[in-house]
Amino acid sequence: MKTTAVVFPEANRFELRELTVKEPGPADMVVRTIISAISPGTERWCLRGLHLGSTFPCVPGYHRIGVVEAKGAEVTTFDVGDIVYGTGNTWAEDVTSMWGAHVGCSVSPAGGYNLVAKTMPEQDELEGISFAILAGVSNRGVNAANVQAGQTMLSIGAGIVGICSAQLAIGRGAKPVLLDKDPERMAFLAEAQPQLTVLSVDDPELDAKLTELAPGGFDILQDTVGHAPTTDAMVKKVRNQGILLLQAQYFDKEKCAIDLDQIKVRELTVKTTCGTRQEDWEQTTANVRAGILQIPALITHRFTADQAIQGYELLHTGKPHNLGMVIRW
Repeated sequence: MKTTAVVFPEANRFELRELTVKEPGPADMVVRTIISAISPGTERWCLRGLHLGSTFPCVPGYHRIGVVEAKGAEVTTFDVGDIVYGTGNTWAEDVTSMWGAHVGCSVSPAGGYNLVAKTMPEQDELEGISFAILAGVSNRGVNAANVQAGQTMLSIGAGIVGICSAQLAIGRGAKPVLLDKDPERMAFLAEAQPQLTVLSVDDPELDAKLTELAPGGFDILQDTVGHAPTTDAMVKKVRNQGILLLQAQYFDKEKCAIDLDQIKVRELTVKTTCGTRQEDWEQTTANVRAGILQIPALITHRFTADQAIQGYELLHTGKPHNLGMVIRW
């Protein structure tokens, strides 16, 4: 069986390639992809060859919704026609799966999937749930920090993790503030998400604005970027015995070290997360369906499968402005 896939043949290169999928066994499902979403952080690290375990050539991605087209006799958890979330694949060609979401079709065991629905959801729900792992990182962070009504939360980085964290915080009655450096992103969010407070890290009046928003200091500081000087500067805006939530990628050990002394002086509790769990899947999909997570509003680009490489051009260069990107297969 042949399928089209996005392949990174080497660092900073990307292409569409035809791969040979194995024949399904009794424990396998054949899943045809409906939609996959590009992760703007993890996939960029993989493309650069900097993510832990990066191997070339590889098929990237971990956001994928598909329909079950066939299943083996041992598969009892899903039915043909089910809409499922997940990925998993092997190919006859010497190509690694990093985690292999951007493919037209897959053959793999049923254990790697979650049920989305028994019938095809509406487009907004499909697009929202397609980002369930990335939004699940936000969910895991908000849970880890135990965000509560009335609290103030300052998030470094108005990417999808930061924005979804802010949406979840608002849903809990908290008061989030996002920091970003990109004026195009801030302009986009002012129109797409006017309920969010987004400030520029380059604003000469930033300190005064943050003090006005949280006179006693923010209860929670969330880092989704990993730029140590910014984190150090914003730690000073956290109240004593507040929470520092670290959710960025910290691969660059020489540049990502933060000032532990001022964290100690403020007696901050440091929380970290890595990946997501089943509870994050369940809570995230419920919040998408409830409208608390408004992910379709964050999608700037939608591509067909034959246009997928355009998405990676945007990921690679960062221009023009892009945030959420999905591929409709």
